[in-house]
Amino acid sequence: MLKTILNHLKADWYKYVIEVIVVILGILIAYNLEQWSETRNNKKREIEVLKEFKSALSADLSEMRDNIRMHEYSIESSKIILSVINNNLPYHDSLDACFAHTHAFTTFSGRVGPIEQLKNTNLAIVSNDSLRLEIVSMYDEAYPRIRLVELAIKRDYEQLRDFDRLYFEAYDVDAVSTNKHIPAPFWGIMRPLRFTDLKTNPGYAALLRARISNQVGLLRGHYKPAEKALSHLLNELDQEIKRLE
Repeated sequence: MLKTILNHLKADWYKYVIEVIVVILGILIAYNLEQWSETRNNKKREIEVLKEFKSALSADLSEMRDNIRMHEYSIESSKIILSVINNNLPYHDSLDACFAHTHAFTTFSGRVGPIEQLKNTNLAIVSNDSLRLEIVSMYDEAYPRIRLVELAIKRDYEQLRDFDRLYFEAYDVDAVSTNKHIPAPFWGIMRPLRFTDLKTNPGYAALLRARISNQVGLLRGHYKPAEKALSHLLNELDQEIKRLE
């Protein structure tokens, strides 16, 4: 019996070798197909994630630029009012828009939905290491620093509200600014009731000077660097999406 089996194997050995090879090839092909499918799905998911970041960061950049413009108007308005005070100039209705702009403060939204969702799943889905670090740094470092500095600007605004109760009418959202260089903000203009008393109050001028300092610090140290970093990051995202597609 054993001799018969051995003789059979000797005669047909090549058939069994071929069968073994076919089985191994089948396993390898199935494994490679599975790997290819997984890689393809991961790439598809990565592209979706990067597009979500691009959408959120584009909105952040637009908001950042609006905030920069608002603070630039506010700084210029405070400087105009301080010039009027320092030179003891008379009131003019073109100042009403400037008074309103001194109250500008911003609270940067920083849309964190995509990064929070990614942290809850797997940050490694973003395969480009440098791009992933750049994204995380924006959300975990730049954005929180901005919000801390914004708090100082908001405290200045709250102190200005004390002067409002003493020296100003309520915001007039329907009035048209007569200032040719500074448009009225969306919350309206402010018209002083006791301009002479306001000019001679040293606390008001001191608060405007402190406010200018804080706003310049916010712009130079945080908003404008973040604007530049966001522009660069969006460009990097565009390039990575094109590479993956």
